[in-house]
Order: sequence, then structure tokens, then C-alpha cells
Amino acid sequence: MFFMISPAACLAQSQFAEGMKEAANPKNEYIVSVQELRMSDKGRKAFEKGAALLRKGDTAASLAYFDQAIAEFPGFYKAYYDLGIAHFRLGHTVEAEQAFQKSINLTGGGYAPPEFGMGMVLCEKQELEKAATVIQRGLDLDPGSATGKYFLGLAQFGLNHLVEAERSVREALLRKAKCPQAYFLLARIHQRQNNSPAVVKDLEAYLKLDPDSREREQAKALLGQTQQTMNQQASSTQSGH
Repeated sequence: MFFMISPAACLAQSQFAEGMKEAANPKNEYIVSVQELRMSDKGRKAFEKGAALLRKGDTAASLAYFDQAIAEFPGFYKAYYDLGIAHFRLGHTVEAEQAFQKSINLTGGGYAPPEFGMGMVLCEKQELEKAATVIQRGLDLDPGSATGKYFLGLAQFGLNHLVEAERSVREALLRKAKCPQAYFLLARIHQRQNNSPAVVKDLEAYLKLDPDSREREQAKALLGQTQQTMNQQASSTQSGH
């Protein structure tokens, strides 16, 4: 039994969406800040309303407010970034890619979050080598990002680069210890490596941190199956003696 978590589901997890928002400011922060001063109160209020709806999970309703903010101030990179998140959560991959790319362009490639978002779009499109490159570009801008390390691990896992994937996920956990999805990804890596004791340890850590996500039942099922397999193997070994 092997469970997959789509990149869209990962990005929908609030901890990672919020982590992306907390990433480093653009390298051209001064220029962007001057641009934001030119934004009208109407545009700023529209953006803030859209961001609040996105945080609450009312993703579809947030779109109109981000569009309004962009109409008021077409150079507002944060509005394009949040618009990209909203579209990605809704499964609008093409629109998400366009929004993330616009955010990247507006900051001259100096802002990490849309690089991570673009990486997840590329994962969704199964362009995994390109995704890893783009996510690494974001990490070059924000080396301390747990989100970036987790997403890099996800891309590497998709490429079956298991050693690199495990290293990336562990680095994500060093940056942010209470990341349940990182433990779930570790479990998937260890499952592919046929390391059942590690799978059990990872899933137990995941379940302690994640009380109610959509993946919880999958994790419990995988934990039960892995423990059963380990018990069967132990019984077989004992009977062999």
C-alpha cells in the first residue's frame, strides 16, 4: 500500500502556505516598498480582504479581491503571489503558473515564495527536474525556509532521489520541527526504502502533530499495515528458528 499526497494538497496545508508568506523579503525590497506606497487605499483594502479570505479557507471568494487589488496596482507582486496560491488550491494550474510567474517577474526573481509556488506547479505537471531547479532558486534567496526544503524534498522524492529527498526533509524539520507533512513525506521515503521501523517512527511523529488533516486516516492505515508486516516478519523469523 502506497499513499500519494499531491503537491496541491501540500500547498493547501495552512502551515506551508503561511510558511511561504513568512519567507524572506525581496532583494529589491526598497524598490518594491516604494511601489507599494503608490497603491491606493482601495487596492490595499482589497488585497487585505482577499488575504483574509485565503487564510480562512474561502479560496474562491478571495479571487475577486486579488483581481481588484491588481487592477488598482498592477505592480503589486504580493497580490499576484496570493492569487497564484488561490488558483493552485482550486486546481487552476495554468492560472496559478501565470500568477506566480508575474510575481517573479515583478521582483526580478528576487522573492522566494513564488519560486516555491512555481516549483509546486511544475511538480503537479510532473516536470520534476525543472521543479527542483526552481525550488532551489527560491532556497538560494531564502536558505532558512522550511517550506522550500520540504518542497525540494517532495520534488526529489518524485524523481526517486531518496537520499537527497531525506536530507531535504530533515533540513526542513531542523528549521521547523513541528511540520507534520514533513514526517509523512519521510515515512513515504522510508517506505520506498523498505525501512519499516523508520516508517513507524515517522508516522507516529506525524500523528502526534496532525490531529485532523485529510491525510490522517491514510497515515493511520499505513501505520497499521506497516506494524502488521513487521509482526509477520518477526513471527516468520522466530518460527524459522
